[in-house]
Amino acid sequence: MSTNEPDRATRSLPIFQKHGVENPHGWGIAYYNGNRAIIKKKAESAATSTEFADLIQKAKSNVIISHVRFKTHGERCDENCHPFKQEFLGRDWIFAHNGMISGIEHGNRTDSEAIFGFMIDKIHTYISQSSVFPPSIYLGLKSAIKAVFAEFGRGITFNFLLSDGTILYAFNHYSTKPIYVLKREKDYGSAMLVSTQKLWEENVVKLRPDCLLIIEKGVPFLRSDPI
Repeated sequence: MSTNEPDRATRSLPIFQKHGVENPHGWGIAYYNGNRAIIKKKAESAATSTEFADLIQKAKSNVIISHVRFKTHGERCDENCHPFKQEFLGRDWIFAHNGMISGIEHGNRTDSEAIFGFMIDKIHTYISQSSVFPPSIYLGLKSAIKAVFAEFGRGITFNFLLSDGTILYAFNHYSTKPIYVLKREKDYGSAMLVSTQKLWEENVVKLRPDCLLIIEKGVPFLRSDPI
């Protein structure tokens, strides 16, 4: 969720929580306090977790990212639950992935955490080589996505949400799991909700495959051409 003012996802997250039944290996919720991400996660089903239910009421910021896990790589433990966090450019970045990346070296980590690190490295490389100031995170992220496909092929399944606490990035490369986008108007302004599950009865829009969507404070800022 991306909003114009700090808010809670008390309408959507309880619906999302039920999908812990078919994704029983863990859950996580990430939100922000300033530049710092607060992440709570546990290797249990969200559907029956009282802690998850409590966090729905507590998590409040301009960006909230939540994930329920079906394990494909890595042990079933709290550390391997999404979202993941990495400090970059003086901010905490959070990342949640839906799909599987074959061929990536991940050790005891998940392939999702490994691809997060891979992408941050590629964005850093792009920025360090850019002749433009300030360098474009958007172009760096596009470059990172292209590097993922070049390294691991386009046969991977690769949905992700990425945020620095201000901007929310969404990308869909998973033919059987589209990303749905819903825009709502609140008393304080705009809110946008993004999910791989159709959680709402309102009319939703499917994110076009292979297009990178950028949302800033509840407003769609940019959608790329297919990458």
